[in-house]
Amino acid sequence: MELRDSLASTPDLQLVWVMADRQINEKTLRFIDELGLRQHVRFLSDPQSEAIDRLGIRRENPEPIEAGVPHPTTFVLDRQGVVRFADLRTDFHIWLDPELLREVLADIP
Repeated sequence: MELRDSLASTPDLQLVWVMADRQINEKTLRFIDELGLRQHVRFLSDPQSEAIDRLGIRRENPEPIEAGVPHPTTFVLDRQGVVRFADLRTDFHIWLDPELLREVLADIP
């Protein structure tokens, strides 16, 4: 939410959060709704983690509960769908600095 709020003035910005289908459950949906995230973020499901595998971001040697789940990853795409920035993290507790993303967005024509 902080990230979306800090980038609210960026025109045409769309945030998309893709989850492995096994990540979507009542607890996840409650979290999304309690924070009002559906109003700010588009949530998509990745059946059988096919996109996760194509992007090469599946966790290696996951705990059973994490099977098919990606590393926390951020992609910034331009209007033509070209990847202008990519960040893959192994620790989901560490988030990108919104200032870095503002700089990336400012450099996109």
